[in-house]
Parts: sequence; structure tokens; C-alpha cells
Amino acid sequence: MAAIKAVYMQTDLEGVAGIDDWDPRFKDYANLAEGVRERLEMQRLMTGEVNAAAEGLFEAGVENILINDSHGPGRTLLVEELIPGVRIGRGKPKPAFLLGLSSRFDALVQVGMHPMAGTPSGCLAHTMSRGLVFRANGREIGEMEITAYIAGAVGIPWIFTSGDLHACREAERWVPGIATAPVKEGLAEACAIHLAPEDARKLIRERIQEAVARAAQIPLLPQERPVVLEVVRDTPWPAELNPGAERVDAFTIRYRGASFYQVFHHYRFGEPDYPLPG
Repeated sequence: MAAIKAVYMQTDLEGVAGIDDWDPRFKDYANLAEGVRERLEMQRLMTGEVNAAAEGLFEAGVENILINDSHGPGRTLLVEELIPGVRIGRGKPKPAFLLGLSSRFDALVQVGMHPMAGTPSGCLAHTMSRGLVFRANGREIGEMEITAYIAGAVGIPWIFTSGDLHACREAERWVPGIATAPVKEGLAEACAIHLAPEDARKLIRERIQEAVARAAQIPLLPQERPVVLEVVRDTPWPAELNPGAERVDAFTIRYRGASFYQVFHHYRFGEPDYPLPG
């Protein structure tokens, strides 16, 4: 692999050190002082870890970093606090699941990641939202793997993840040699032992540079073909499904396609032939 010069960064909130409760934006006090204070604290912590990752990448010789502000509403990072030199994709609704992704990027890195739904002791574990389980060809997948499969469809390897220890171990099971930075250890859904924010950021800066240094030894996540995607809800699916979706039972729907990229975007956007990015 040539030197890593362009990096796509996926970000999330629930895997950040210091965060062990759900985003308060849907709570009944979201617009009161308590909710605003809670969310601003989460935003500051998340932005600090994203900056640490970007600093590490620049120190490792990366020249182009696109950050996907991909938690929830797509407006979670504090833009004015980002370090110079990065670009950010944000907002809703998104025209694509990974804003700005293209084959011009050399690597995928992830910051603030949580483990997949159902992970024992995983702090804030879920997949895409609470109450859902995703399976690709029978194997359960989380948000990290969904992103890695999409990036892998255009040849971009997944080289780094930071977040809950359980998320890091999950990443290591999927990609041998991937670099990880466990910044907290989940003990239960809303409980964890955290590194202090400065220690978490130092670990991220160091480990992400290790990821760039050994990127040539980190394999691309294999792209299985064809793919059957099943999505299981803890409440019944509505009577009317997207065109092309199969109802397996009251709680499970299924999509079939030539690739993961195709079936996931069929599920997400209702389009069976969503075009690959250039």
C-alpha cells in the first residue's frame, strides 16, 4: 500500500470517554438547562477526541482528513473547536450514508465507537438505533462493520477504531492487526470506567499513528457476494415495507443483493441500485 495521505473519519458519540448515558436530545428535559448542559458536555468530549485523532493523523503525514459528523442528527461536533486543516461533512437528511466517501481516500478510521447491539457489558451498545439487530449472511454486524463494508466496497481499508473496550475487541475480531484505542471499559448499558479525557486523547493520538505506520499490514474487510441482510426489530415491522424487502416474520425483514453496499443502501434509502461513489 502507498503512503496514507487521505483519511475518511467516521465519528460517533457513545464510545467517547466520559460519556455513559444516551444523548439527551430526545429526553423530556432536552430543551431545558439540564439537557442543554448535558449535550454540550458530550459535544465537547467528542470534539476533543476527534481533534486528537486528526492531530495524530497530521503528525503521521496525512494531508487530507474528511470528518463525518455521523452521530444522530449529524450536527454533534463543535465545528468552531475543530483544529485547522480538517474538513467536515454534516447535516440531515444525508444524500449518502457516508458523506463525501470516494475511492480517493486511503483509509477509514473511526472515533467514539460503541459495540454492536446485545454486547454483554457494552456501554450504550446498539446498532443504528436502539431495538434493532443487523445480520449479514447470518453474522451479526454493528455500526463499525456497516461502515467498514461500505468503505471496503471502494477499496478503503478500516485501520483504526477508538471507543469502548468491547467495541475495540469487536473490531479486532473482524480485522486482524487493526489498531484500537480503548478509552473506556463498559460495565453495563449506562456504566463504564473511563480514562480521563486528556489520557484518552493521548492514547488516540498515539494509536492512530501506529495505524498509519502499519496500514500496509492491515487487510481489507472481505466483501462477501451475494449478501442477505436481515434486520430484526423488537417491535413488529409495519404492514407496508419498502419495495424489495421480504418479511421473514413479524419482527424480521430481509434484503438480497449482489453486495453489502447494495443491500444496505436498499434498506437505508429504499433504492436497490444505489450507485457506488467515484
